[in-house]
Amino acid sequence: MNDVGSLGVILLLALLAGHIVKWLRVPEVTGYLLAGVALGPSVMGWVTPDNLSALQALSEVALGLILFSIGTVFELDHFRRIGPQLTVIALIESGLVAITVGLGLWFAGQSWPVALVLGVMAIETAAASTLMVLRECNAKGEFTDVLTGVFALDNLICLITFNFAVAGIQFTSQPGGRPLYLLLHTIGPLIWQIVGSAALGYIAGFLLAAWSARVVEHGEQLILLAGCVLLCVGLSNLLHLSALVTNLAVGATVANLSERSRSFLESLAKTDPPLYAIFFVLAGADLRLSLLASLGIPGLIYVGGRLVGKMAGAWLGTAFAESARLVRRRLPFAMLAQAGLAIGLTLSLQRRLPQLAPGISAIVLAAVIIFEVIGPFGVRWSAIRSGESQPEFERNPETFLEQ
Repeated sequence: MNDVGSLGVILLLALLAGHIVKWLRVPEVTGYLLAGVALGPSVMGWVTPDNLSALQALSEVALGLILFSIGTVFELDHFRRIGPQLTVIALIESGLVAITVGLGLWFAGQSWPVALVLGVMAIETAAASTLMVLRECNAKGEFTDVLTGVFALDNLICLITFNFAVAGIQFTSQPGGRPLYLLLHTIGPLIWQIVGSAALGYIAGFLLAAWSARVVEHGEQLILLAGCVLLCVGLSNLLHLSALVTNLAVGATVANLSERSRSFLESLAKTDPPLYAIFFVLAGADLRLSLLASLGIPGLIYVGGRLVGKMAGAWLGTAFAESARLVRRRLPFAMLAQAGLAIGLTLSLQRRLPQLAPGISAIVLAAVIIFEVIGPFGVRWSAIRSGESQPEFERNPETFLEQ
């Protein structure tokens, strides 16, 4: 099917899937992903690999907008209040999951580079699907704030440690040569990616905040924000920077410099559902179910180690951070989703460590299928059980405001 027709089918089937899963009490994200699997090459083949490639730009826009929203969590006054708690939880949780997965694979006979990279990649918590479920539940409160901040930090920790791990493997695998040159050759790109991405995001956020004072209408706000996100994604790709860090930095900068940051988020919430639906359907279409058959013992260790590490790490982290009892009881079940960044890192691995990429990619991509199905259920259950889910507001805001 041609690209335009595929896009129409994607939107209509996403709408149908959304209605079906609501009736089944299943998160909408899961419905979109399953609709994508049904449309994609793994089942019906209505959305072909060529269609996926052609529509990739829409996915990048949606992901950029999601990351912008997450970046606003780092508003200075808000982060000063809960930042220490988030940092403790994220460091303990990410450290434990990396150790659990990495050591499990190493003891099972995998080489230390493979075990190291897979342990680091297991840290990532899917920002897009987690945030989408929270929005579906209209969740607001302490648990939601902690969850949003922790998975944002998870992604940053995963990206930084992944680059350090790959740089270390490249450095140790070099056959001789000048140590200083090799060190600069491997560490230099890492510094450029992190510092350069943050700098680009700050500059773009500063300009966006300055321009926002002259933009009042909802439509103009959306045009300004979408244009900024697209420009940041394009420049990040051109300069070999991280679009994730760049758009997080844009959101954080706007949240701290512009009084209109809340208005931007409200504009997004009214307009972005079609983009998010396209994003998750395309993500589902890109999942290859055939990989599940080849998961093998290393894949099972990765899945099991990540489950144990995420849940135990979140519980231990909240205990050390002295989080509220509500957060300690619910956060471990909301940290399981994995997708966007992990998939992006497998693509990076094919370029930087081609000798390790095939085996690692097969394990991660197969695990993503599992975690993207069970992860949204955990987020939804946690949001409802925490008492912070307010779905009735979406159905009837006037009635809700009167209560």
